[in-house]
Amino acid sequence: MADYYLYIKYLHVTCVVVSITLFLLRSTWTFQGSPMLSSPWARTVPHYVDTTLLAAAILLTIIIHQYPLQAPWLTAKVSGLLAHILFGLVFFHYKGSWAVRKAALALSLLSFSYIVAVALTRDPLVFG
Repeated sequence: MADYYLYIKYLHVTCVVVSITLFLLRSTWTFQGSPMLSSPWARTVPHYVDTTLLAAAILLTIIIHQYPLQAPWLTAKVSGLLAHILFGLVFFHYKGSWAVRKAALALSLLSFSYIVAVALTRDPLVFG
C-alpha cells in the first residue's frame, strides 16, 4: 500500500470528526434560533470540510482498489452518505413542522452512525 495511505486515512477520519461536530453545532443553533447560523464561517467551513472529506474518500478508494458498486461495504457507505445528506437537508431547510425536522435529524444521525459502523467493520449488514 502507498506510503501516503495512512496520511489520507487520518485526514479522512479527522474530517469525519470535524464534519459531525459542525453538524451537531449547527443543529443546536437551529433549535436555538441562533444568529450564528448566518455567520459567514458557519455557512462556508462545513462545505470545505465535507469537500476535503469526500476528496480523501475518493483517494482512499483509488489506493485500495475498491469502489462503490464493486465493494458492497463502499456501496453501503455511499448510500448511507446520500441518506445523511438528504435527511440533513430536510432538517436544515424544511420550514414545516418541528416534528418532521426532528425526525429528519434523528434519521440523519442514524445514517451517520451506520456509515461509521460500516467503515469500521467493512460489513454493510453491520446492524443485521
